[in-house]
Amino acid sequence: MKLNKAIAAAASGCLLLTGCGSNESSTASSSSAPAAEPSGLSMVTLGDSISYGYGLSDPTTERYSALLTGMLEQKDSRKWNDYNYALSGDDSSDLIERLQTGKALRLPSADVIVVEIGANNLLGVLTSYMSETAEANGIDLNTIDSMTDEELDSLQSDMMEQLQDTDAVMAEFGKRIDENLERLTADLETIYSLLREKNSSAEIYFMNVYNPFRGMSDYVIGTEEEIGQAFGDYAQDQIDRCNKIIADFTAAHSDLHFVDIAAPFAATDPVPIIGAVSEQITGSEEVQYVDPHPNADGQKLIADTMLKAMRGDA
Repeated sequence: MKLNKAIAAAASGCLLLTGCGSNESSTASSSSAPAAEPSGLSMVTLGDSISYGYGLSDPTTERYSALLTGMLEQKDSRKWNDYNYALSGDDSSDLIERLQTGKALRLPSADVIVVEIGANNLLGVLTSYMSETAEANGIDLNTIDSMTDEELDSLQSDMMEQLQDTDAVMAEFGKRIDENLERLTADLETIYSLLREKNSSAEIYFMNVYNPFRGMSDYVIGTEEEIGQAFGDYAQDQIDRCNKIIADFTAAHSDLHFVDIAAPFAATDPVPIIGAVSEQITGSEEVQYVDPHPNADGQKLIADTMLKAMRGDA
């Protein structure tokens, strides 16, 4: 596998998406009984760091759930309450645990439930593999963004040595992705059952997953002698598999709504993420930090897409 500083930076961004090195938590209270229900309508958001608003200067006002409830108020002049229970690092199994332990306190009274889950089922494969390989060399990837050029060069050299057997690496990636996507398929049904146990009438929206690595064409899955698939394309293939699972799941339940956020992200150039891929990465040795979380524009794009879905325009 061809590994370089930019891929290492991408791995560091994935560590943030999967919650490694982050102690961020939901801003919605989950440890005590909720106060009396306020007037108006309520939206409960469940998900990972994307829904939490990781990396924004003020997640409580800039993340898509806050933007969306504001848009809804402007459209129909009714009060909308934003209850966001997303937590950085959650994958589908973590969300099940959150629902089983009753941490989304406003769920039973919600008028709308938004679920964004599945990204960490995929990115967890990359980060766990990279972390294990780095750990074998005495390196903590949580500190990669503070490494010197010399340390990054050493990391690259050590990990290149570990990853020389491309066939074995890709076989391991494939095995882990297959297992995680199989788990996602089962978990979505459990999530649906738990949501309906707690709330039988809310409108429920499930989002799919966008590709934050579109454009990473200079970095390949393969050897330098036998150039393999571009990293961004490889990520797209796996995300497509994940999104088919989510689409098939929602289609199997007439009371669920599927929200395609992957398409508008794919149509936006550059990808609206905090650390977007640019010529600075793909065209030179200079390294830009790659963070796959939505930036403010990305959060606005999700809110716009959700609003269209709720109004029946998508």
